[in-house]
Amino acid sequence: MRTVAVIGAAAGDCVLSVARMPRSGEDIAAHDHGWQIGGCAFNVLRALARLQLPIINGIRVGNGQWGQRVRQALSELGVSPFFVSETQDNGWCFALTEPNGERTFISIAGCEEEWNREELQTLALPNDSIIYASGYELGCLQGEELQQWLLNDCPTQTLVLDLGPRLAALPQNFLQQLPANRTLLTVNRDEARFLCGEGDLVRLSAEYAYRRGITLIVRLDSQGAWLCQPNQQPLFVPAYQVAVVDTIGAGDAHTAGVLAGLSQGWSLRDCVDFGNQVAAIVVSKQGPAGAPTLSEINQSALSQAIPETFE
Repeated sequence: MRTVAVIGAAAGDCVLSVARMPRSGEDIAAHDHGWQIGGCAFNVLRALARLQLPIINGIRVGNGQWGQRVRQALSELGVSPFFVSETQDNGWCFALTEPNGERTFISIAGCEEEWNREELQTLALPNDSIIYASGYELGCLQGEELQQWLLNDCPTQTLVLDLGPRLAALPQNFLQQLPANRTLLTVNRDEARFLCGEGDLVRLSAEYAYRRGITLIVRLDSQGAWLCQPNQQPLFVPAYQVAVVDTIGAGDAHTAGVLAGLSQGWSLRDCVDFGNQVAAIVVSKQGPAGAPTLSEINQSALSQAIPETFE
């Protein structure tokens, strides 16, 4: 199995269900689902740990109440902190979910936006490892340090980047310098339009993948996902139909499934299919913490998606 290095944020999530989003100045009732540890990178790391895959922890742990909770959450997964902040706590957010599963975030940043290229260079990465990084951190104020590390200090590793809503903050020269043949970008439909332009989404995504020599996964929520590879026809991978409770962490779950398949050496089509499966399980539960264990995967009605047994 190939090792996956997970680079990005852990943060506190206060999950609230609302009947609808409030108007300015309005007071509405909400149902409190409590506090959980989330953040894109932590959601991915938790999913990979539950699937018993080899991981390298590149998540920063802060100095404060949220840092203590992050440290405890990592400990429960059997993962030790590596990057530690002495001056800042981890960030946190309110996650508001509507009846249709849509979620809206109000976030407060913390130490997860501290990045230093020299510090990143201390990570011991196998040459054939996979690096996951979140666009939230790539696009933050100190994100250039992370960008330069990926471009200059990771010459053999496969890069899997979930660009996210901060895509607009990423400089074009960073995207243009991403290495061909070993970069995979995963985006939702809105991010794909921003990246590839308005028009036929599949055609433009396939052209972008061909022009850049990279792999592009376009996630379409309950509709499935398109896999666009250089010099190949785009391939549609259908979703698994489940009753949606909320969509918090759905994109992270999908990316974790893709990473799990890559670690196992599966075909890209099977990786995306497994991402669809893991995302379906997560959206059928409340909050971001629903990533399945190996036992849950094997017992799931969707388990036929696994092309082979995890080693």
